Amino acid sequence: MVFDISPDYSRAGDRDPDFYTSVPSEVTVTVLKPKAVLFRHSYMTSVLAVRQRGWMVFFIGTGDGQLIKLSVDRKYHAACPTVLYRTSDDRKVIPKLHLDPVDRKHVYVPFRNQMKRVPVSKYSTYTNVQECWSAQDAYCGWCGSKSSCTFEDDCTDSDWLSIPDESQHKMISHKVEKDTNGQVLLKIHTHLTVGQKVSSNFTCQFAARSGSICAPNNPPPQFPQCTCILSDRTLPADGLHVTVKFRLGSTQLSEQLRLTNCSDISGPPSSVLCQQCVKAGCRWNINRCSWADQTEINDSVCQNVQSGKNFSIPEISSITPSVVSFYGRNHAVLSGRNLDDVTAVRIQADTDCTPKESPVWDNTGFSLMFHIPTSDIKGVVNVCLLLPDGRCHGKAKITYSSLPSCTNITPSSSWIRFSFAETS
Repeated sequence: MVFDISPDYSRAGDRDPDFYTSVPSEVTVTVLKPKAVLFRHSYMTSVLAVRQRGWMVFFIGTGDGQLIKLSVDRKYHAACPTVLYRTSDDRKVIPKLHLDPVDRKHVYVPFRNQMKRVPVSKYSTYTNVQECWSAQDAYCGWCGSKSSCTFEDDCTDSDWLSIPDESQHKMISHKVEKDTNGQVLLKIHTHLTVGQKVSSNFTCQFAARSGSICAPNNPPPQFPQCTCILSDRTLPADGLHVTVKFRLGSTQLSEQLRLTNCSDISGPPSSVLCQQCVKAGCRWNINRCSWADQTEINDSVCQNVQSGKNFSIPEISSITPSVVSFYGRNHAVLSGRNLDDVTAVRIQADTDCTPKESPVWDNTGFSLMFHIPTSDIKGVVNVCLLLPDGRCHGKAKITYSSLPSCTNITPSSSWIRFSFAETS
């Protein structure tokens, strides 16, 4: 949880409720309320907070032997938590964590009779610019001159691309607008932070199978956005496949899009239709799809869309097994009621990260089978059942824990038992 502990400047100057020369008639105690709930974990034992550019990075030690990193933007939106270190057993991380004062790129993690020096980032595991960006790691970015994910001070020529100061789900987003003259505009937005050298070398190219698609009066690109005024005001019935190529310094990016007439995305309102509309760069408003406008497109509008078809609401009675190692488990059995229309089992932690979905089989309406996926983080996750309209119902929990380990056997030695046979 995040609390605002700033001083209260609304009261009279030189007066503090804890220090006074005369007894006040009444003292009002302000109860602090959390600004946001960022992360839940049952076994937090130590927390270290570090400011990194526009982000606040929390390093969290746990009682089951994990060092978890959580990056939070200035609007209190948290990126997906990352496990930087995990013990094979459940040894407790004891207070307190320390940032290396010399390089500020390592965290000292104390255990009983042991201290681990852990890097603040797993940047070396990200092999391309998309992986580097998707990690939403405030410490690392893509170095164009090295073609690798690095710390900023390891990229010497400032050809460095990193995440923006606000959390984003996509590195490149688009929307399709129609102006008052009937012209169709494709607007592309790159969600990146770059240096002056890179932003001045920002270029965009739009192409389809038929060749160029932009009108001659197309405006020049200006980081972080570029616009294509389509030369043809009518989009094909089956959509227009467009390739957008970008250059940011020495880094090249590309995006494949399928443009559709927003008015043609129609049908009974449902979460699936809404998501199709938003994915096409259109705007979902009042249960229908329309051309985008100046407002931001956000797929969160699809969460509360009611389906035109009535599906039986599924219920979960039990999951076997419900406690697994972080490697997951195949052939788990879920029992409940009204399971006939269930298409997948959705598994999600308490954060806003993309949930994992596991297909189902052997669905009898009262039980079904599915695979429990792997997890990077030990702890409790939520389970619900996905319906064809995109809604998820039912409530259950799965606990991820360490693999069983043996530390000692008592007694470790024993007598050998002999048997003597008597002969006559």
